[in-house]
Amino acid sequence: MKIASFAMLASLFVAGCAATTPPDVLPAFNPADPVMGVRDMHYHPVVADYRHREPVDPQNWRRRNTERSPAKPGAGS
Repeated sequence: MKIASFAMLASLFVAGCAATTPPDVLPAFNPADPVMGVRDMHYHPVVADYRHREPVDPQNWRRRNTERSPAKPGAGS
């Protein structure tokens, strides 16, 4: 058992020392290339859709569901 695990670790060590490097994933992208240009920056506020909410008392959940439901009451949903 120890020989098998040692052989597996040795093969992983040898494979890790391979002389070839992995291929470039994005070979056309070079940040130093001036032809690439600069992407437009758009401002997106982080709190654009913020609405202040206060805690409320519990309400009837069946009535709340029917108010929010797109289907008509009794339509099987």
